[in-house]
Amino acid sequence: MGELNSLFMDATEKKAAILGEGFLYKFLEEGCMKSHFCVLTDKRVYVKGRYFHSTGRAYRVREGEYTIDVKDVTGSGFSTARFGFVFALGIAFVILLSVLAGFFLLFVEKVDHVYFGLQAIVSSCFIVMCIGLVAVPVCYLVRPFKIFVIEYTGGKIAFLSFELLEPDFRAFQQELYKAKDAFSPVASRRDGCADCPERKDADSAESLASPA
Repeated sequence: MGELNSLFMDATEKKAAILGEGFLYKFLEEGCMKSHFCVLTDKRVYVKGRYFHSTGRAYRVREGEYTIDVKDVTGSGFSTARFGFVFALGIAFVILLSVLAGFFLLFVEKVDHVYFGLQAIVSSCFIVMCIGLVAVPVCYLVRPFKIFVIEYTGGKIAFLSFELLEPDFRAFQQELYKAKDAFSPVASRRDGCADCPERKDADSAESLASPA
């Protein structure tokens, strides 16, 4: 995993988790997915490859390298989203399939000497196209994609989530919050010197709040 360590901003950073590690780790080791991953360290989240990014309501496909400081993470979880490019691809596929079906019927007509008639071929292609043009929008509205979202100051970054990967995604989320907790004000005060005023104030408040 030397390629991952070379991305770290700080040589002292320690890898905490890889998104989908339980399922994808062997592929990373074997070099099949070295160019697409999301790695969590004790200080930052590193993303490389293709991901979804949003600064508002809509997600857009992005590809490259992206780094988020753990202290800037504001939340994470599972959600659903619809992608316009998927809808456009579905419509394009239906049209292409209808055209190919027409050429296939013409080919069968010439090779097998079976006469369908141009009107019958056009009608068949039109019916296939109509069915597809109804099915694509219905599927688009009824079956949105499930995504895993990491929210941070300034936007959101998301990845497609599948049932097979969900346990690994939740494990990644747990490690993310552990790293996030390390940057919390309470943790920072406790990790500081014993003589600093902030530490003394925090200890005093805790002693007063605790029952005798």
